[in-house]
Amino acid sequence: MKKLLLEYANTFAYTITGLVFGCAFFLLFINFYHMQELSETVDVSQYNDNNKASIESKVQTIKDNIGVYSQSTYRGNLSIYGLNNVQARLQNCIDIIESEEMMKYLELDEIGINDSYNFVVDYKNNILNDCLVMQVVSMLNTDTVQSLTNYNVISPLVESNVNSLLDSVSYVQNNIENSDHYYFTTDSNKNNFFDLVEDSYSTTMNSYQNTLDLLVQISYWYRSIVLGG
Repeated sequence: MKKLLLEYANTFAYTITGLVFGCAFFLLFINFYHMQELSETVDVSQYNDNNKASIESKVQTIKDNIGVYSQSTYRGNLSIYGLNNVQARLQNCIDIIESEEMMKYLELDEIGINDSYNFVVDYKNNILNDCLVMQVVSMLNTDTVQSLTNYNVISPLVESNVNSLLDSVSYVQNNIENSDHYYFTTDSNKNNFFDLVEDSYSTTMNSYQNTLDLLVQISYWYRSIVLGG
């Protein structure tokens, strides 16, 4: 009797062990399959080619506009400290835009979820914070820049645009982080997720382009006061 009970116990233990290993293997397989799904990408080659050309054109415009000023040859009446300040801050923004950290996104032919997420994070940290807030907004808060011609025109324009740009992608990162992508219960769920990947990337890129447009406007203001002052 004791031997029979021992055999039953062993059989039960082996059965439980088998079920545990079976469940573990099944979960491992499901996770592996889902990782394959998440590694799927969206083609953005044509989209990025157009955006790269546009960004490079805008950057060149900014370079040309701030290049009209040289302290050694300037003979106008405006504060050279203010002019130097604006030129240096816009150049700092150009350096950020042309950094490998930002330019790499314009070289992508395909994007996945990690690309969309990293792009919005880098855009917020490098372009919105390091360029717009730390360079442009800080620049406009200095006495030397406030003394420049038409400061009262450019300052409110920048302020309203910066506030709008800071809000423009605030939800994108949260949407990716909160999306239900641990598993796809339906094809519709899967399609919605990859729509989110593409939409997040394009939303961030559109905001990026709008940031460049603002910097171009500032550079035209700078050009006009240098040549007119």
